[in-house]
Amino acid sequence: MNYFYITGTSRGIGRAIAEKLLENDSNIVIGISRRQTINHERYRHVVFDLNMIEAVQAYDFDRYDDADKIVLINNSGVLGDVNHIGKMSSQNMVQSYNVNLIAPAILINSFMDAYAESNAEKMIINISSGAARHTVNSWSTYCSTKAGLEMFTQVLEGEIQEAKRNDVKVFSIAPGIIDTEMQSEIRAVPDEQFSSKDKFVQLKQNNELTSPGAVAEKMADVIAHPENYPNTVMDFRD
Repeated sequence: MNYFYITGTSRGIGRAIAEKLLENDSNIVIGISRRQTINHERYRHVVFDLNMIEAVQAYDFDRYDDADKIVLINNSGVLGDVNHIGKMSSQNMVQSYNVNLIAPAILINSFMDAYAESNAEKMIINISSGAARHTVNSWSTYCSTKAGLEMFTQVLEGEIQEAKRNDVKVFSIAPGIIDTEMQSEIRAVPDEQFSSKDKFVQLKQNNELTSPGAVAEKMADVIAHPENYPNTVMDFRD
């Protein structure tokens, strides 16, 4: 059997990936999010908020005797305040760092520890963004948290290579601009807080946003054929 841990399965990309993987009878999906929106015989749900770091620290990954593949997909993310530095909520800044960077880093650390002795193929996929590599005014927390997780991914890849391990694959994948609730949040930001807002409004009006389902199809291919993807850091738009 193949076991997939996916954060943020209640909607958007996370839900689309979970539903795609559940099409295979050999896959079991464990969703981690505040709400359960998927009902399936091979879907298990873990309810907690990734902003609650103590709960993340206390989470234990299950051990499996029948696992062929075990995968962690850190998909959850929050846009945070879209505003200029000096005008953001400190509380919202902390939440952004917790959900986008600290929680996934802790989960990766726990995952690597839990399955260190497992003979199963292991894979970690972190959902990144072009904002990890390019500055966007008014997105300071989003850019910096995604950049931090991408660097964390690359350090892990370096350690895997140094240890000459061939049982672990790790990726940081920017899926492109996806038609999700986050895009709705961006389009709702007051003009004076975000100078690039019109770009995102035009993308929606021109039907240039990628669907979550299309991303799920590509993600399933990465999972099934990681040998075809030699780069740790990827962008699906390339």
